[in-house]
Amino acid sequence: MVFRDLFGRDPRARRRVVSAKELRRARTVFDEEPADSVTGRLDQAFDCLVLETGFGMTPTTAFLMILACGLGIGGVCFLYFDNLAISLIGIAVGMVTPIGVMMFYRSRRMRQMHETLPILLDLLARAVRAGQSIDQAIAFVGEETRGPLGQEFSLASKQIDMGLSISAVMQSLAKRVRLMEIRMLGSTLLVHRQAGGNLPTTLERMSQVVKDRLNYRRQMRAATGAGRSSTVLIAVIAPLLYVIMFMWQPQHVQVLLDDPIGQGMLMAAVLLEVVGILWVSRLLKTDY
Repeated sequence: MVFRDLFGRDPRARRRVVSAKELRRARTVFDEEPADSVTGRLDQAFDCLVLETGFGMTPTTAFLMILACGLGIGGVCFLYFDNLAISLIGIAVGMVTPIGVMMFYRSRRMRQMHETLPILLDLLARAVRAGQSIDQAIAFVGEETRGPLGQEFSLASKQIDMGLSISAVMQSLAKRVRLMEIRMLGSTLLVHRQAGGNLPTTLERMSQVVKDRLNYRRQMRAATGAGRSSTVLIAVIAPLLYVIMFMWQPQHVQVLLDDPIGQGMLMAAVLLEVVGILWVSRLLKTDY
């Protein structure tokens, strides 16, 4: 039996071995309890950011990439300008840029999931109304839905095939896909599994609620467009002005770089600008 499973002479046994390999993975931050310390929360937030981008990188690889970018840009600045303050600024820019790229891709991936969710709920409701069980409906929507959300439901279907309960599968899905609607869907499926009810109608109503939330978010983005444009303008104008002065009047910038007080003021300005941008972005952000 073991020999046949390993070498694939039985097709069904081979499929079982492949599924087990696909589901065998190291523990990630989604399997851990929330940390109590500040450093632990920052560590878990970074791990979540890396895993939610969908790049397939581990947090260690991402951290080494960020460190390499920072040291590379800082080293180039030190060799070109021979100034420690500029080198430190180059290191900061080199380390912040990859994090910004990952945040952008994480936001785009979550937006794709949120926009795909109403279609997935409609497919799930139609599959249940057609007489399929919850397990079969989850497998169906995982095969028919494209994008990252379809991949997550395909993984959930494989977990069910491996013998995990609906409760454990939905809890794992809610940890990987941190959307409020996914938690609502998990609670709905669990209540239906325990107490019964008209599941297709509930899923259709949930799909309509998600569509209304999407319309609200679009209206919110349209209403806050001026604020977001002002944030981008404020974020760009100061570094752009500094670069223009450095190119056309380098003697004024050199005085700022040579004086220790000027170096401190320059680093404080960069720090305050980053804090201000993050603060305004947080105020204008609408949670998924």
